[in-house]
Amino acid sequence: MANNDIITMDSLKEGAVQVYNGMIVVFPRFHQEEALDISELVPKFNGCFAINNSTVCYVDENGGVFVTPYTRVTVRSLYSAGFSKKYFYVPFSNEDYPKFERDKWKILLEKARQSYEDDFVEDCVSYCTANNIGTISEETLQNCFEIPSTGVRVKHIYFEDCYYPIINYNCLDCIAIGKLGHFCTNNGKVVFVYRNGKTYVTKGYKILNELRAAGYTESGLFVPFSNGEQIQDPVLSARWESITRCK
Repeated sequence: MANNDIITMDSLKEGAVQVYNGMIVVFPRFHQEEALDISELVPKFNGCFAINNSTVCYVDENGGVFVTPYTRVTVRSLYSAGFSKKYFYVPFSNEDYPKFERDKWKILLEKARQSYEDDFVEDCVSYCTANNIGTISEETLQNCFEIPSTGVRVKHIYFEDCYYPIINYNCLDCIAIGKLGHFCTNNGKVVFVYRNGKTYVTKGYKILNELRAAGYTESGLFVPFSNGEQIQDPVLSARWESITRCK
């Protein structure tokens, strides 16, 4: 979903849990359950929403109270529908969850998490486009190993480690910006942070001309798999072995 998209109120409500007085809420940290009291929210905050700890609560014009994980499109759509941001209690924003709607809440949390990844990629691409950090050919990119966000376990005769992407969080802050569009080499291997924010590693230096032509800059980055490490996961190891060395 594009950064400037909005969705209808019906879609917003489908992507939320409607809460009500007496709803049973579980607080796992304290091993407690409590009945939810939202009597002070209606009608005081009709047409308003609040945000706390990446959770959004909003009260519609009919007094319905809904809670959903934070996403950009949710907040943008609420503003577009005429809602005002206020400060009030937000259920499910402190690790608590609705007891009988737990499965739906977990699904919503996972969808929100995916949206953060998608937003981050869009932010990276937008920044790179504005700063002349371009693309390389799809053929070249397919001959690169993407470091997964979950990491790659490796073993060396002297150590064991887990290598993560150079940018391993979904926020385009000044640190992340300083990594975008950069590459480094070591012992015939090349690592680079692509315009989508992902970290790639490949074999051989032929890619360097293409990276430089696309506006990428050399800097001091750690180069995975360039010191004889062995990837422990067989699927990831097979993927790395499939990468062709291009001189």
